[in-house]
Amino acid sequence: MSLSFYKPNPNETGCAFSFQVGVDAKSSMPCVYMKAIKQHSWDPAKKIGNFSNNKEDPTKNLSIKFNESECGEIISAISNRYEFSTFHAFEQNKTSIKFSPWDKKAKGSDATLPAFGVTVTRNGSETFKIPLDPGETIILMELFRFFFQKLFQAREPQGRKAPF
Repeated sequence: MSLSFYKPNPNETGCAFSFQVGVDAKSSMPCVYMKAIKQHSWDPAKKIGNFSNNKEDPTKNLSIKFNESECGEIISAISNRYEFSTFHAFEQNKTSIKFSPWDKKAKGSDATLPAFGVTVTRNGSETFKIPLDPGETIILMELFRFFFQKLFQAREPQGRKAPF
């Protein structure tokens, strides 16, 4: 199960993020991966961005595996509108990850909508950012909830039912 968000722009500073419920190679248990890729180009005639040309450039894409505590914290941060930050170190990479609330102006109104942003900075200089609209944050939370269902099912011994 996966979920993707593409946010290209004419300035070619957009990013695409995907979140996937997968299987951890070491434990064979469900896990959540987040991948990000920077925008490569913009076609002004079609008003579309290209990301695929950056898939082979390791400075233009990244992959992160979240642990279950981080998944729970992300759900809580989105639900309660607070910032959640975490840090990952893998090989020579040091990566900070931040989910931050922000208020988006509603189209045609003075109202503000509860949006979220994701910022990932690797080694202090490679930054990947994406804004998430209110509906997108709900979809993301549901993906994390789906992950927890799969995780708890995988942990339950085969054939054993809960006593209640």
